[in-house]
Formats: sequence, structure tokens, C-alpha cells
Amino acid sequence: MSKLKHDRLLAFHVEGKFLGFTVDRDSTPKYLQLEVATGQLRIKIAKQSRFRLGSTLKPGDRIEVFGEQKFKYETGEFKLKADRIHKLTANSDNDSDRQPENGKVKIVACYKPGCLKKGGSKLVSVLEGVLRDRGLGDRVTIQTTGCLKRCSQAPNLILKPDNLSLNNMTPEAAIAALLERVDEHFA
Repeated sequence: MSKLKHDRLLAFHVEGKFLGFTVDRDSTPKYLQLEVATGQLRIKIAKQSRFRLGSTLKPGDRIEVFGEQKFKYETGEFKLKADRIHKLTANSDNDSDRQPENGKVKIVACYKPGCLKKGGSKLVSVLEGVLRDRGLGDRVTIQTTGCLKRCSQAPNLILKPDNLSLNNMTPEAAIAALLERVDEHFA
């Protein structure tokens, strides 16, 4: 009787309820948590999908995941890695995707060298000043993140919860877009 002494790859397809992300140190989604009939799964996300998914999936969404499962011979564990993820239905618990999470509008700002060289650092600094000067710190947060994959259009921001992309923005234009969103959400 021979034993397998190497890892084995097998394809998988699973559907379930998206519970949330596990992020790495720069707040990039690295794993997703999925609730299935038999419990919960932790699935690693392919690098090319990480930034796109962070802005499209919300807890409670029904999704299907395709990928590879690797059986680790040494540990006897299966490791799952997603190649493709598709949203099947939106979260039915959420009446309005436009309601700010925790009552706040969030600005996600790329803080990688490409955006920083094209004014990203100044843009974030100016936005922080405007928020402070107008007393909006309790309504708007700024989160820096890794590359948003739009380097040619730098600097790059995303306004949440609308997932509005702001590219190649001057501080003045970004402030105008931000204040418009804040007025919409808190009017």
C-alpha cells in the first residue's frame, strides 16, 4: 500500500452566504468567510481579485466561489483558494446599500508610490484638513489602502458606501465630490 507524499490539487465550487473578509496588514482583503450548510469556510482570494471584491461584496450576499482546493499531505488539511467569485443575490437584510456603515462616509485612498507621486499624499492631507475644519470627523473617515489598480489615473480615491471612484482628482474637485456625498447621506 503506497501513501501519497505530495500535495494534491482538486477543483471546487461552492455557494453560500458571504460573512466578511480577513484582511492583511494594509487592509487588503486576503480571505473571505463563507457560511455553507455544513458550517463556515475560510477561502483565500487570488491576488488579482482582492481589490475589486473589497468594494463589491457585503456581508449577507449570496455568492458562488470557484477555485482549487489543495490537500496538504503533511498536515492533513484542505486549503481553499478562489479563482472566481460571483455574487448571486444581494444581502436581503440590508434595506439600503446607500446607508453609511456605522453612520459614516468613508474615503478609501490609495497610498502606494504611484498615487503618492501624483499628489495622493497632498490630497489626503487636504481632505483631513477640510474634515477637521468643518467638524466632519464624526461623519467621515479616511482609510489608506494598497493599490487600487488605476495607476494611470492617479491619485485614486473611493467614496463609500456609494463605491464612487474618484480618479486623477485635484484636492478641490475631491472636496466638492465628498461634500456632495456627505450632504446626500446626512441631509
